Formats: sequence, C-alpha cells, structure tokens
Amino acid sequence: MTSLVDGYLSHITSACAADLSGAVADYIPELAQVDPEGYGLSLCVHDGHIYSRGDSSVEFTIQSISKPLTYAMALSRLGYVQVDTKIGVEPSGEAFNEISVDDRLRPKNPMINAGAILTASMLLPPVRDVAAQTVDEVFDELMAFYSACAGRQLSLDPAVYGSEAATGARNRAIAYMLDSFGVIDTDPEAALDLYYRQCSLRVTTDDLAVIGCTIANGGVNPRTGRQVLNQEVAQRVLSVMTTCGMYDGAGDWVSSVGLPAKSGVGGGILAILPGQLGIGVYSPRLDRHGNSVRGIDTCRHLSTDLGLHMFNLTRESRVTIRSIHDIADFEIGEDWGEIERLYLRTCRDRVRIYELQGDLTFAGAESAMRRFEGDLDDVDVLIVDISRIGVIDPVARTMILNFKHALDDRGQRAMLVDPDGVVRASVDRHRNDSTLPDLAAPQALRGFDPTLPHVHGTIADAVIDAEAFQLKQRYPA
Repeated sequence: MTSLVDGYLSHITSACAADLSGAVADYIPELAQVDPEGYGLSLCVHDGHIYSRGDSSVEFTIQSISKPLTYAMALSRLGYVQVDTKIGVEPSGEAFNEISVDDRLRPKNPMINAGAILTASMLLPPVRDVAAQTVDEVFDELMAFYSACAGRQLSLDPAVYGSEAATGARNRAIAYMLDSFGVIDTDPEAALDLYYRQCSLRVTTDDLAVIGCTIANGGVNPRTGRQVLNQEVAQRVLSVMTTCGMYDGAGDWVSSVGLPAKSGVGGGILAILPGQLGIGVYSPRLDRHGNSVRGIDTCRHLSTDLGLHMFNLTRESRVTIRSIHDIADFEIGEDWGEIERLYLRTCRDRVRIYELQGDLTFAGAESAMRRFEGDLDDVDVLIVDISRIGVIDPVARTMILNFKHALDDRGQRAMLVDPDGVVRASVDRHRNDSTLPDLAAPQALRGFDPTLPHVHGTIADAVIDAEAFQLKQRYPA
C-alpha cells in the first residue's frame, strides 16, 4: 500500500518542480557548478521515520544552515549571558551579508554573517595567536556535534572550503570590522577559517530533516536517542530561527509559512515544526534574498496543505493510540444464522479496534496511519474509534477518509466510530476548500459520499458492520 504521506509529498514536489526561476549562487565558484535541476525533499517525524522524495541522497554544502547549530554549540558551552553579551537576537531586516551591528556594537543576531562569524570566534581560545592545530581540533568538535544532530558522520567538502576561503573578501571585511570594534577576542583569520569550514560540511535533505527533528524534539536525536543539546538551548535556537532565520524575508515567512527555518546559499532549507517534525529541502536556484526558490515554495505548500503552521491552534500536536484490541470480547450479532456464527467465531482476531485520543493533526494522523498500515496483512477490518478525539483538522480528516478508500481497493474495510459527528462536521465545514491535495487517493474530497458510509455512532454498530463485511467476503451473493 502506497503511503498516504508519500502521496502528499509527491503532490507537493510535482506542484513545485515546474518553477525554474532563480539562479545558482555564483559568487562562490564551486557553488556555481552545481546542477541547477537538483530537487530533494525529506520529512522526519518525531519517532525518526523519514519520508523522502527526489534528490534526497544528493550531498550539498550546508552553508548558512550551519549558523543555528554553531549558535547552539556556543550557548551550550558558554551559557546565555556570555553569548548574549556579544550577539543580539533581534531581526536585522537586512541581507545576510550586510555589515550590521546594533548600538552596542553587537551583530544583531547569529543568523546573519556578522553574527555567525562572531559565534564561530567564541568557540576558539580568547588569544590573538591561534595555532592551526587548535582550529583543527575545534572544527573536529564542531563536526562531531553537527554529526550527532544528523545521526551520521558528516564530512568536509574541501573544494567548496577552498573556494569560499579564496573568495570571501566581504566576510573578511565583516570579521575585521568586528575586530576593530573590539568584540572578537581571538584571531580573526582563525575565526574566518572555522566559519568557512562549518559552511562547507556536506549534508543531504535527509540529514537536514533529522537535524530539524532533533531540535524539534528538545535536543534528542529521534534516530539515535542521544540528547545532543538541552531543551533550553533548543528553545532559544527555535526562537531565533523564527525571527531571523530567513533574513530580510523573515516577516513574510513567519506569517505565511509559520515554521522556524534557516536557508543556505547552497540551495538547502531547514524548517522545523516544534515538537513534531523536521523538514529538509534542496534546490539550488536562489531568489534575490539568497533563499531556494523551490525550497520556499515547497515549505509554503507543506505548511498550507498539511496544516503545519506553528500557530495552528489545535491543542495537542500528537494523537495517542490509547489501545488496540480485536473483537473477541464482543458477542456475535444475533441476526446471523448458525453457519454464519460458526464462521465468525473463527475470525474475531481479523477485526481490530484502534482507540485514539487527543487532537488529530497531520503529525498524529501520520503516526497512526503508519501503525494501521503495518497491521494490514493481519486484518480484514480496521475499526478506528475517534470518540475521544477533541479536534480533527482538515488534513487529518482527509488522510483518514482516503485511507478508507485505499482499503476498499485492497478488498479490506476501514470503519470509524464517531459518536459526536466530528468527521462529518469537518467534511461539511471544509467541503469547498481548494488547498487540500488529493493524496493520490482514488477520489478527491468533493467525491466522497456525503452520507459517509461505515462511520458509526457506537463500537457495537461498527462490529456488526464488520461482521457483515466478513460474511460477504466469505459468502458472496
């Protein structure tokens, strides 16, 4: 059975792939040579499961997406007071490479180049003569931290590193400006060298998605289970990414996409839905702000189509499967004949009830669907009890209804127990929505039977319906 989430992601990437606007970064010679057609998307959910589309295994350099990670490393090592003394947290409203400081001569935030170079400098010893070996050792520690966030060993792209170091006149000007203000306590050249190296680490969209989910999970890598950074640092990083991560386009991004994010001129975008998931996108054509054109469009679709805006007011981000059981404890329906009853006794374990609780959003529906799909070979009928669901958003609703249709195509049956009419009310309320994709399912939302067959008010009614389905499969008319 094709995953419904994969259907969503296929729909989104197909919609965005046709946009060929923008141009690859050419001020770093190595970046000018990348394939402009590259396009990958990865989504890592809270338990570490990854969905990938397109060029998700293609490596590219992390560039400015490194900034929140080095900032997290500095906060972890030096503490908030020391870092805040040197670097602000206010949006600059300016391009990423502006020579920009506040009235205290601090870079305005760690996401612009001035702040990122100063952040890197704070990981080095506060001396003016820094040995090359020391820079190597600090970089090894930085690379180990990035790798722990990604859940695999990352590596340096030496060609990009050399290209950045050879052409980084503006960054060198920024570093020496900061040095002239007395805010860099180490060798500016050593700080620049460390900064160029961090920007030249190779990643994939899968890596970015895992890094994002690590931050979303309060610093716990969902793939390895390691606590890579503490929850307070993760919270600060998310806050600064929200207000400053997309440079002078940050305001539009927060209002329309609503995900803490960071872009890089290598074509990558890292986006995070706190507590739920991480997103990695790669497409090297950039807009005038230095952000990936397709990456921006992809994130907009993800936010709108999947309801991922962080200010979505649903109360709970994850649905819980309260219990799973078969219908062995239910009496067989009285209306069946003796032969039918004998047969039904042999297959009570082929009807499975899943009781859900909480509020149902995309993340919760995705997790539940994955569990349902894993059990499909062992069941004839799935009964999903949503009587304890308080809110079901349109995306989750569409996923559930399309799952019902997908099981019909397999010769199986999915039923809902919805005593409060939550699903029917959601269908009525959103029937004319135009933003919800079809999930690559057999029918679009407008094609659903408005009577919602196999949606019941009680478990008992659903069990009788399940028995009727099993008997029809065994004794077709």
